[in-house]
Amino acid sequence: MNLKKKRYIWGSIAILAGIIGIIVLYVSVTASPLHFVSQRNIEINSVVDFSSFVKDVKDGNLEDVTIDSSAVNVKKIGEYNVIYKYHDKEYSLKVKVVDTTPPTFDVQSKSVALHQTIAPEQLVKNVKDSSQTQVTFAKKYTFDELGEKEVEIIVTDEYDNQTTQKTKVKVVEDKKAPEIIVGNASVIVGNDIDLNALASVKDDFDPKPTLKIEKNELDIQKKGNYKVKYIAEDVSGNRSEKEITIQVIDKTGEDEKVVYLTFDDGPSRYTPEVLDILERYHCKAAFFITGMNSSYRKYISTAHNQGHTIGLHTYSHSYSKVYSSTEAYFQDLEKVGQLAKDYIGFVPKYIRFPGGSSNLVSKKYTPGIMTKLSKMVEDKGYIYYDWNAENGDGYAKMSQSEMLKRATSSSEKKIMILMHDANGKQNTVDILPKVIEHYQKKGYTFKAIDDSAIVPHQHINN
Repeated sequence: MNLKKKRYIWGSIAILAGIIGIIVLYVSVTASPLHFVSQRNIEINSVVDFSSFVKDVKDGNLEDVTIDSSAVNVKKIGEYNVIYKYHDKEYSLKVKVVDTTPPTFDVQSKSVALHQTIAPEQLVKNVKDSSQTQVTFAKKYTFDELGEKEVEIIVTDEYDNQTTQKTKVKVVEDKKAPEIIVGNASVIVGNDIDLNALASVKDDFDPKPTLKIEKNELDIQKKGNYKVKYIAEDVSGNRSEKEITIQVIDKTGEDEKVVYLTFDDGPSRYTPEVLDILERYHCKAAFFITGMNSSYRKYISTAHNQGHTIGLHTYSHSYSKVYSSTEAYFQDLEKVGQLAKDYIGFVPKYIRFPGGSSNLVSKKYTPGIMTKLSKMVEDKGYIYYDWNAENGDGYAKMSQSEMLKRATSSSEKKIMILMHDANGKQNTVDILPKVIEHYQKKGYTFKAIDDSAIVPHQHINN
């Protein structure tokens, strides 16, 4: 190799080394002093230490780095920027919020009628995941043989994370007919009546039994008592029937003298005694029920079937709970409404506020709540009732003679008397026959609340 060629090679090497040196110097001067880890994914809904994404800090400490992670929403899948500030310079790092955790859930065994199906959702409970989930069977199952059958359940979240578990379904022969929950009802001449809304049907296996209604000679344009038959059938062919009476009534005349007996806070052990007295005197009344005394709930349907009106009072009867907010009130009202539906087939529209609309105790928990609720309940289709007479059984230490005097003191043509059939109201039971006899002698009739009844409202004080 000649000298000229050697000089060219060495010159080229020197130039290349110089370029490399310049590049190294540039990189060393401009490179970020913060070195980040390569794994920058964040599990959804997790608690994150954003300093853990810093691998090391050149010529400094992690404590010298300030971090702004305000743009990151750990509750939502996506890509976000985290700003790291060091020596008055900002460095942006992209992080991802991801969902890689499969759902968790518990399985439960169920029974299904022969040849029926079951939804996979009925076999799971306590499903937990950060996103919406879907429950499916691993394959299509049929239940055409008696006995136990193993099935496989898959719960999948929105990001295709899956968990699979197995459980057993017991296939049995269904011989029990559906239960029809419906009672006698009344309607004013010329008004419509929704016969379907009066009834509900329960079945051990079939979630949607068929329900047919035979109206027979029902004529809502003509006063009278009419028989209506309900017929229910489940998917196994089991069939049940129930006949009720629809009473088509005239509007209450202006000069007609009527007493509306109303009983709050039941049912209780006194409710059957009250019902016996009403039956003996051929009187109808209204019962504004609560969720207390669960062992006496059967008297809700008993009272309804005897022609008395079921109204809603409160499920808990806890003033601090019911009047803590409008939302809390309606949660309680809906709960007692569902209780009524379980026993009479529908949710009543007649209600009475705990303490009445004029109560002051609600102000202790939410000022102004009664003014709001009195309008809201009517907007939702309810009718609320106060009273224009009472027997005083809501007061402590009142004698029977004092209670009787209060209960019989009204001379109005339309009287709505507040009483209670709750525990501890023996005096109410004892004076009830005398109250009825007093007004019957004065020419009053006793009716249950219906759309023709008076709707007494007291002054709202909160």
